[in-house]
Amino acid sequence: MTHPSDLVELRERQEFGHESLIIPGVLCLDSWGVGPFLIKDERGKPYLFEDSDRFGPLLVTLRRGNVAERQPGERSKFWRAHRIWVRQGRRVADDGKTCIWHEPKPTYYEKRGRATFIVENGEEDGHFIERPAALTALSQLTGE
Repeated sequence: MTHPSDLVELRERQEFGHESLIIPGVLCLDSWGVGPFLIKDERGKPYLFEDSDRFGPLLVTLRRGNVAERQPGERSKFWRAHRIWVRQGRRVADDGKTCIWHEPKPTYYEKRGRATFIVENGEEDGHFIERPAALTALSQLTGE
């Protein structure tokens, strides 16, 4: 006769923040969420959150780790910082909690009359920076 502990099947994480435990014919558990993580937006404002691929980030309180009553609005700088952090591989510092991300390369553009031209493509979520037309002409002459 097979002992129930021999039937326990632990699946490897298929999605970030997902754990499952299956005991055939007895029990099936799913758990979602990893963290808490601490991320700072581009202005330095800190956010503490748990994260998973399926449900996304959920802000938690600093004191007890409960779900925060107020979650960030759709225009919050948190979303940009989180998106970039995920795109850059969800790196964390040695403490296993502090998120590490860097600003994406900006896109430079210039305006000539009513037209706008992209001079140098940046990365997704990078800022847009206007470059005066004189600088673009100078950089083309010098080869920089």
